[in-house]
Amino acid sequence: SKSYVQGKKDAPVTIVEFTDFQCPFCARFHGPVQEALKAYPDKVNYVIKNFPLPFHPNARPAAKAALAAGEQGKYYEMADALLENQQMLNDDGYKEFAKKIGLNVNKFTKDLKEKDARWEAVINEDMKLVGAVEVRGTPTFFINGKKTMARDLNGFKAEIDKILAEKAVK
Repeated sequence: SKSYVQGKKDAPVTIVEFTDFQCPFCARFHGPVQEALKAYPDKVNYVIKNFPLPFHPNARPAAKAALAAGEQGKYYEMADALLENQQMLNDDGYKEFAKKIGLNVNKFTKDLKEKDARWEAVINEDMKLVGAVEVRGTPTFFINGKKTMARDLNGFKAEIDKILAEKAVK
């Protein structure tokens, strides 16, 4: 399924994260990913795949809020807001974030409701991948398709630098 990409589409390094917007660890490790993107502006991009866990009732609605924001080109702005304010994962919160990140709030609310079947399909598509790549929990990070245990900026940097060095050699 087409996922939104944060950063340059053709960057040589891609960090993919299987994310549950209600998962405290996803929130905790979101900062380091953003730092890695800032540290390598043209070299690294970032993709969220949805893995809302069944015991997090707000994870799936939050994932849909991000997708609805994506209709106005602000998927990652909404994703940031959700992960930074996990105590506000509800309709009022989504509306407030929509306003804060500069969305047309009426369009957002409408897209969230009326395109629900589409958001379900996107999330289910992502969740099919979960089985294929053996993701067992959230967050699970992949760097250029390989699962990584990196969780802080230095960890990400070490792996990114290695990949960039290998690419430079070729």
